[in-house]
Amino acid sequence: MPPPPDFATFGDRLQWWMARRGYKQKELAELAGMGQPALNELLKGKTKEPRASHFLGLCHALALRPEYLLDGDGPPEVTNFAQLTGLEAQLVMLFRGLPDDAKRDAMLIDLNHEFNSYQPAKSPPAPSVRPKAAAGPRSPTVRKPAKKLVDQGL
Repeated sequence: MPPPPDFATFGDRLQWWMARRGYKQKELAELAGMGQPALNELLKGKTKEPRASHFLGLCHALALRPEYLLDGDGPPEVTNFAQLTGLEAQLVMLFRGLPDDAKRDAMLIDLNHEFNSYQPAKSPPAPSVRPKAAAGPRSPTVRKPAKKLVDQGL
């Protein structure tokens, strides 16, 4: 998914995400615990900021981080750690704990390099199949007649 565009207003950001999630005004208003007219006023910019309870309801319904929905700051979507494995969650927390973007960029470069240089374990080679001998008389030097093998005790 391409990143969302930069929005001039809260209403623009809300409208874009509402459409992205496939909600109609009435549906989203119900999910957020607010009336459809109040949502319409937010979308049109007539109301600049929603009530706290409505705002949190919108964030929850749209699965957006409050900082992002209000001001456009940071990544938009909420990370659901319940869907991550333990190692994935540790990686996210390690990444978020880095002090600045330069350290995060360096970590991503290192991970990308490791990923690109990773060679999975090679599977064992397939068993070779001997080609069949060409039709024709067999060479006496390759095989001994069965009678001679029996006589030699082999």
